Amino acid sequence: MSAQAPIIRQRVPLPWAVALTVAVALPFGLFLNQFSLPLWVCFIVWAEYFMLGAKPDTWKIVFPSIAAGGLTGALWMATSTLITSVASTPVIVGLLVGNFIWVTALLYLMPRSATLTTGTLAVFNGLALFLAVYFTGSVPGVGPMDNPYWVITLAFLWMVVAAYVGWFLGWLNIMLTFPKVEG
Repeated sequence: MSAQAPIIRQRVPLPWAVALTVAVALPFGLFLNQFSLPLWVCFIVWAEYFMLGAKPDTWKIVFPSIAAGGLTGALWMATSTLITSVASTPVIVGLLVGNFIWVTALLYLMPRSATLTTGTLAVFNGLALFLAVYFTGSVPGVGPMDNPYWVITLAFLWMVVAAYVGWFLGWLNIMLTFPKVEG
């Protein structure tokens, strides 16, 4: 005879918990001036939390996978910047060369990592979210903003911070239902 899985009852309905979670998140995107988080990054990773089963241990997949994707994007942009400045080539040439080097490398490495394979969605979201943060300029204007490598580094760090806050929002969303194990 097999053991039945415990039944979890939400004492606060999920729609209300979602509204509460958004209410908690909004100040981080609206009132911190130059340090306001790009909430769209947070919300995308919040959704990943649910896609991966809405369990606290999803951080083991999300955190390294998001960072790996974002780092790939940062290395891509740094390589493109270097090629464009050293070889005096058009920007598109640097972007294409950087793309072929780093995105190809990522795709070769992913099958060799169980974490990155399980976190494929998070890896590609990390890459896309880094590019979005970088190209929209959604970074706090601190440090030597005339240094393109500083901007790339800051975009990577800011995307990772927002992504990890997004994971926290997913966790918080479940906690705000005040789940109760029955049976």
